[in-house]
Amino acid sequence: MKAEKPAVETDREPNAPHPRETFSFFGHEQEERALADAHRSGRMHHAWLLAGTKGLGKATLAYRFARAALGAPKSGARPFDVDPEAIIARRVAALSHPDLFVLRRGLNDRGKPRREITVDDARELGHFFSLAPSEGGMRVAIIDAVDDLNRNAANAILKTLEEPPARSVLLLVCHAPGAILPTIRSRCRRLALRPQSDDIVRAALGQSGDDALVTLAKGRPGRAIAYAAQGVDAKFADVRRAQMALQHGEAGAMLSALYDKMSGEPFEKLAAVLELAGEWTRAAGVEEGGEGWAEAWSALETLRGEAEGLDMDPRHALARAVGVLDRAAAVRR
Repeated sequence: MKAEKPAVETDREPNAPHPRETFSFFGHEQEERALADAHRSGRMHHAWLLAGTKGLGKATLAYRFARAALGAPKSGARPFDVDPEAIIARRVAALSHPDLFVLRRGLNDRGKPRREITVDDARELGHFFSLAPSEGGMRVAIIDAVDDLNRNAANAILKTLEEPPARSVLLLVCHAPGAILPTIRSRCRRLALRPQSDDIVRAALGQSGDDALVTLAKGRPGRAIAYAAQGVDAKFADVRRAQMALQHGEAGAMLSALYDKMSGEPFEKLAAVLELAGEWTRAAGVEEGGEGWAEAWSALETLRGEAEGLDMDPRHALARAVGVLDRAAAVRR
């Protein structure tokens, strides 16, 4: 009998551990301490906006807090270190704890990730907070990410933010705070996570701490781990080498080889390839100047959204990306 594939999780990087299954945490000592001190004081703000670029560890910190707040016994030097084998920790990892609610993008009728969190999903948050804690402690909800809420979904969570129930905490993972509704932002206490040092990123990667990957990650440990998990090696992580290949008209070979090397579902691989190509164009624009590379980056971002929303054939999307990159390179030749 053929084994079923695991369900796609929209808040998980392909082949990388999910944040709720991650127990090691690198950097952000002050931010974790601020959250722990607030919790310990008994005057915990009801909503926290965990802000910063993608891959810094915001969701990992949210789940670390959830395990501790729901009663997992402490085990380690940092405030939210707990024993991974503790019952509560295992229930959080399995998403089976009744006092934890996670709001994230769902799947469409074809089993592919939706581009946004819908209002029907968001209303479940209000239902969760309308219930008393099942185990007599706190209720914790995590939104990963608030950037994904559509307008109606964002408005749906405002009531919870305006009238927070007792013994409840809402953690909103946010990649771009300036883009969310001001009414949401103003009701949260903001905790900003910032890029970490290369040494911290290298420590997060462990033995796979390739210098090119560390540089490409730009201080984002989670991004480095995701790149390594998807099979990105020095050939593709070395931005300067990639730039030279693009300038010599080798975009087609580069993108095709990278897509074939990547692991994961086709749509996951395509999204990762387009993201990495965007990093190459961004670096080229910074180094060489001119509008061509900036326009290429914008075109790749648009293509990434279209490919996901329209369930585009990956090879067709890659061909379009090659055209974008070749046109930008031709301006410089």
